[in-house]
Amino acid sequence: MNESSLKSLAVTNRNNHGHDLRPKLLVSVRNAAEASAALDGGADWIDLKEPFAGPLGAVGIDTARQVVGNIAGRCPVSAALGELADWNGALDEKLLTVPEIDFVKLGMSRCVKNEDWAVDWLAAEHAVREFGKSLVAVAYADWLQADSPEPEQVLTLITQTVCQYLLIDTFDKNSASTIDLLGSTRLLSLLRLARRKGFRTVVAGGITLAEIPRLPLASIDIVAVRGGVCSGDRRSQVEEKLVEKFNIAMTDRRPR
Repeated sequence: MNESSLKSLAVTNRNNHGHDLRPKLLVSVRNAAEASAALDGGADWIDLKEPFAGPLGAVGIDTARQVVGNIAGRCPVSAALGELADWNGALDEKLLTVPEIDFVKLGMSRCVKNEDWAVDWLAAEHAVREFGKSLVAVAYADWLQADSPEPEQVLTLITQTVCQYLLIDTFDKNSASTIDLLGSTRLLSLLRLARRKGFRTVVAGGITLAEIPRLPLASIDIVAVRGGVCSGDRRSQVEEKLVEKFNIAMTDRRPR
């Protein structure tokens, strides 16, 4: 199948995917114990991420294998690969060889000053696809601070690909939340535009229980959390009871 046919098929698949009434709950974990706590608390999706290595820090290959082994196919699994500016293929390609990981993420911090950032991202997307995986597009809400493209630029770029998901996140985990950084009007507009173009939408970045009522859940497919379900900050442990509280809050706030 040629590149044009792949893109057409991707658009068809995205548009036929449908949207659930209640967003899925994704929890980012750094080890197998956290993955078990997240699943026991009601997480729908497990994401592999090392919080000590940045906003999209990659876990080690042994950790990844242990986590997917414990999950045993009970839910989808994704993994962070770091930033596009640091893409070098070493650790990244090791994670890409784990068959149970279906989706991977590369941030675009420090890319805005690179005139070829779009070309580089498309090349990474192609390389990821060669491993049979899908690259999630990451748009940073604090794009100015991250020196990354604006979210709308990211969305425009990925219409050229077989990408399925747009993730709106924060680069600086000590900054304001995604909804505060973008504002409710711009966030909703971006999510609706992504939906119209057939993409699944993921919102992360400083989401706590208090943020749930402020989120436009009807336009979100996945709510992604880590710090909001940890016992302390995002570098502490994921707690089952906190995941359960998030799960209940999202169910209570589901669009009707």
